[in-house]
Amino acid sequence: MSVSVYLLDIEGTVCPISFVKETLFPYFSAKLPSLVKSDDVSIKSVLAQFPQHGDSQALQTHIQSLVSNDVKDPTLKQLQGTVWSQGYTSGEIKAPVYKDAIEFMKRKENVYIYSSGSVQAQKLLFGHVANPDNSGSNESSLDLNPLIKGYFDINTSGKKLESSSYEKIVTQIGVAAEQVLFISDNVKELEAAHAAGVKTLLAIRPGNPPVQENHGFRTVEKFDSL
Repeated sequence: MSVSVYLLDIEGTVCPISFVKETLFPYFSAKLPSLVKSDDVSIKSVLAQFPQHGDSQALQTHIQSLVSNDVKDPTLKQLQGTVWSQGYTSGEIKAPVYKDAIEFMKRKENVYIYSSGSVQAQKLLFGHVANPDNSGSNESSLDLNPLIKGYFDINTSGKKLESSSYEKIVTQIGVAAEQVLFISDNVKELEAAHAAGVKTLLAIRPGNPPVQENHGFRTVEKFDSL
């Protein structure tokens, strides 16, 4: 059965893995001191979900620890999404999606995204993409969201290292597992997807951590050939 659905990871797959740790995380950390003291009702409601919410200093330390250790905490992801929204909207942040990934998304009809970042954060990222062909002009931002059929995160579908998450995604899309191709730079994610019957490709991008030679997955360096 041929592939009809493309499920894409984000960091290390369609954009540099460094974008999160060198751009998004520092931006969030810089805003954190004022964030924990914010009077914004929407932000306070998210902060209230942390056990340390009664002590702003303890809360800041706890959240920064989660960020530093790249903990996939749903509440943290929700908070980060809110802060990054402000950065994208102001133009301070633009996502450096690879040109070949942009062209791939334009060519294919059934493109879905699966990331540990919230659906909100995913939509923000793809809604504010640096235009690789026009980076020096006033119209240097692209909105790729119209090219994306749907989004999945750890809240909607579960953690990316669990095969049940991919089973859930396949059910939500409404196709057979073997019709779905999942592309990621993470071997453990691919193993989980493979266990669910999903087809897989390992993304090899500049700056990605080296992978063991006997990983057993087909690889792709650019999406031009897909």
